[in-house]
Amino acid sequence: MFDYQIGDMNVMSNTCNSCNSGNTETMGTMTNEEVFEIGANCLLVLKNRFFAVVEIESAVPSVELSVYVIIRIDQQTAMQLHDAGLEFCQIQKSIPVATEGVNVEFQCIFINKNQAFALFDVEDDFDRAVFVRIPLDEAKKMIRRGVPQCTVVDARSHH
Repeated sequence: MFDYQIGDMNVMSNTCNSCNSGNTETMGTMTNEEVFEIGANCLLVLKNRFFAVVEIESAVPSVELSVYVIIRIDQQTAMQLHDAGLEFCQIQKSIPVATEGVNVEFQCIFINKNQAFALFDVEDDFDRAVFVRIPLDEAKKMIRRGVPQCTVVDARSHH
């Protein structure tokens, strides 16, 4: 049973209310510094389905913005990414525990066919995406109650 209560989760909205407003006056001067960087990233393989999991984080010191994107890819792309060094995602049955020096933050619910997972960002010396298996019916209840569902993009080529 998945007993991690919604009230216990640090659920944050990753919505940008001014992104499409056309307001460029507050942007300031552009520099050569990176504004965004890649945080946790890994390869998720579920039977014959392949996903690149990528955390996009703000590199601006005063901006707390982080979002995970799950990208559906084909097997060839997955193997090329793995050969280039992309490691497999961690899937476990229990929720990661925050301890001194280890920060654990719930991100979203990911549903793939009849499987459901809670995605956690785990940061210690490394930044990792950790998937925790949860019952599908519990995941659907959580989404109905307002828990965010992970953003999934299909990047497979359709020839």
